[in-house]
Amino acid sequence: MIHFYKRLTMAQSRLEKIGTIYSKVRGFLASGAIRAEQVPMWYDVYEKFPPTHEPRWDRKPSTDPIQKILYQEDVVRARFYSTFGLKESVDLTKPGKLTSQIFIDKFISLQSEGHPRETLWDRTVQALELDGVNLTGRKEAESSSQPDRQESKPKLSLKDLFEAEKII
Repeated sequence: MIHFYKRLTMAQSRLEKIGTIYSKVRGFLASGAIRAEQVPMWYDVYEKFPPTHEPRWDRKPSTDPIQKILYQEDVVRARFYSTFGLKESVDLTKPGKLTSQIFIDKFISLQSEGHPRETLWDRTVQALELDGVNLTGRKEAESSSQPDRQESKPKLSLKDLFEAEKII
């Protein structure tokens, strides 16, 4: 019966509140409970860049207000997507910038030239249209120099393909 009681109290202990995960892994390494190959990947990073305050369960929360981080390009990007609604897929394997980033870069460069804030948006749109950047994301005609020439391709069906094969 005493043995059962010991197991019960061990299961109810709150030893997880003593120390941090870092201190436990450090203790496991020092005692030989784990080998160097078994150390988690975050351990070396944590040793080189320890947090300013130790992450403990009993630490009082900070009373400092959380600083809101909002950059000017975030506001421009939000307006760009609400205006043009362009949904581009991001492919990190291909070089090049998204249309929204091209727009932001042009916006900032025009702003640094000293254009007034009221006309900056319209000037950016006009400058990019002159550069040939498609802001709407819609596919334009294949050849704008030949708008009258629109050859309609014949539509083929499977039935037509099989009938053509019978003739041959």
